[in-house]
Amino acid sequence: MVDADARRAAELRALIAEHDWRYHVLDAPTIADVDYDRLYAELKQLEERHPELRVPESPTQRVGGAPAAGFASVAHDPPLLSLDNTYDEAEVREWHQRLLDHLKVSELPSALVAEPKLDGLSCRLVYEQGRLVLGATRGSGEVGEDVTANVRTIRSVPLVLRGQPPARLDVRGEVVVPRAAFEALNRALVAKGEKSYANPRNLAAGTLRQLDPQLVAARPLEFRVWALGKVEGAPLPPCHSAALEWLETLGLKTVRADQAVGGLEEVLAHYRALLVRRDAFPIELDGMVLKVDRFDVQQRLGFTAKSPRFARAFKFPARQATTRIAAIRVQVGRTGTLTPVAELEPVALSGVTITHVTLHNRDECARLGVRVGDTVLIERSGDVIPKVVQVVESAPRGAEPWPFPEHCPACGTKAEQEGDFVAVRCPNEQCPARLQKRLEHLVGRNALDVDGLGERLLQQLVEKGLVRQPADLFRLEDAPLLELERMGEKSVAALQAALRAAHRRPLAAFLYALGIPEIGETAAEQIAHHFETLERVRAATAADVEAIHGLGPSAAASLVAAFAPKSRSAAEVDALLAAGVTPLPAVRASGALEGKTFLFTGTLPTLSRAEAEARVKAQGGTLLSGVSKRLCYLVVGDAPGSKLKKANELGIAVLDEAQFLALLASGPSATAPATAPTAAPGAAS
Repeated sequence: MVDADARRAAELRALIAEHDWRYHVLDAPTIADVDYDRLYAELKQLEERHPELRVPESPTQRVGGAPAAGFASVAHDPPLLSLDNTYDEAEVREWHQRLLDHLKVSELPSALVAEPKLDGLSCRLVYEQGRLVLGATRGSGEVGEDVTANVRTIRSVPLVLRGQPPARLDVRGEVVVPRAAFEALNRALVAKGEKSYANPRNLAAGTLRQLDPQLVAARPLEFRVWALGKVEGAPLPPCHSAALEWLETLGLKTVRADQAVGGLEEVLAHYRALLVRRDAFPIELDGMVLKVDRFDVQQRLGFTAKSPRFARAFKFPARQATTRIAAIRVQVGRTGTLTPVAELEPVALSGVTITHVTLHNRDECARLGVRVGDTVLIERSGDVIPKVVQVVESAPRGAEPWPFPEHCPACGTKAEQEGDFVAVRCPNEQCPARLQKRLEHLVGRNALDVDGLGERLLQQLVEKGLVRQPADLFRLEDAPLLELERMGEKSVAALQAALRAAHRRPLAAFLYALGIPEIGETAAEQIAHHFETLERVRAATAADVEAIHGLGPSAAASLVAAFAPKSRSAAEVDALLAAGVTPLPAVRASGALEGKTFLFTGTLPTLSRAEAEARVKAQGGTLLSGVSKRLCYLVVGDAPGSKLKKANELGIAVLDEAQFLALLASGPSATAPATAPTAAPGAAS
């Protein structure tokens, strides 16, 4: 009987694996759901009666048991490198010409491959003797996280490969959530009164890094292969397109179905066709990936420090939508700048509901010719920041052009425009709106960091005259605070404790909190570490400040003017000191990175921005706020944006997280490693 059960269990495993492949990979099921469920139930019952029949590759073992305590690190060999981005056909043609120049040929000795750039989470799978042994996130490209237990729950990932797999197979691809499944899940969440997800990519990324495989199994994740890594025990296909075709025979789902192979004009035509299909495509896309097809030509082209020369991401244009301007209001900033903001009829754009967008300044309003009631075209630049592109339909006849205010809407003071500056400002330093914004800046996390002092509470303090200058915050008594909305004894006690904690903050945080024009966080750090004490900062001349690497005449003049006798900033500093706020002296940094400048862009895999910047400061490095010739290193994560393009144009060293950590460990003489693969290149899609 046991032998018969063992044979039946093996038969059921094979049947279920076959039907999983047909359903989740081929999208061509040959069995009804109810019949599939019967096969699964029979196998489960057999394994419960005979636990010795359970094997790791059994369909019943896809979902693990208890949640994991965390994820182990996994080194990628070869690395999962990111791709350089292009944004128009002219840039693609330039890239193609660079390939020809590098190879010293007039015609590329290989076809190009174009395939959809899926918007999900990059992942690596490893099979040994045909069995899945590893699933890992991309991470830094050099090092990722072991999420094997979660990957096993994805039904389109075979636990055992079909046919005759090699001894070891490494593939790279994307974990995604199809649009239809994403929308169905969001509808279910909303029906239960739970928070929905902004977009499929967030859902895929958040799900794959869950510590509980049971939760992962309940989410509609799918996996698509877009590259081959190392192969052992089998001949390597000659080219990328053939490799994907071979992987499909092994039971893996790839991006080949939407692939085009041909010359430059053919792949550009495919991009245009894919762009038309973008919104109807079953998976969210953010562009197309172009690759040289033949592996031997890829190897000849090689790699830069961070990306393959033989591949490029051709990104889609920013998402656009139309909506109506319901109103235009004016915000007053802490320096008095009047900023018009358009209130929009809510519109969904790239997974986010847009309700307002800045119109920047008076000149931009005039250029656009906006009026309340206009229908406007908006886009999210880099799928992040919304902006008005143009008016597409004017407001109904008779609607008045929107007038930029001549007076501050908060205090009524006549607005001023200084010289050639675009900004229009309220000059009244006692303006309540300016005061509130200054206070919001003062108590912010990277300034004096007063927890519990939010916008609404500060507004009450200003409106009731309890705070007329920053130092007044540190003289507040309990009785008037208890009379404010939502302020009970516990809230007042917590606020007072937070204010006491803010008495002793680092000098850099104190300088930044003052809101001196042109003195941001980076400049404040540089000034603090150079002068070490507030007394020395106040005594500094413009020449002293300009001696700091990275600070120019404009920033130096602004700092010196702020501490000039009888200036508002000087008076506010005296009042803060009198109220007990005393900045902690800085300790001059000296370390391996002294004299080196850094800038971060994008989301790093494991380090938060604050932690990464703190590590630079701890070793004496300097942080810059933008890309310039003064920048030594640009450290990039996911979605790096325009800073990366500018850094490449200026020839600035670009590091990923792993290379950045290596630099911290070895000092400024370290250089970013250029790692070439030993088998089929696995560049990121």
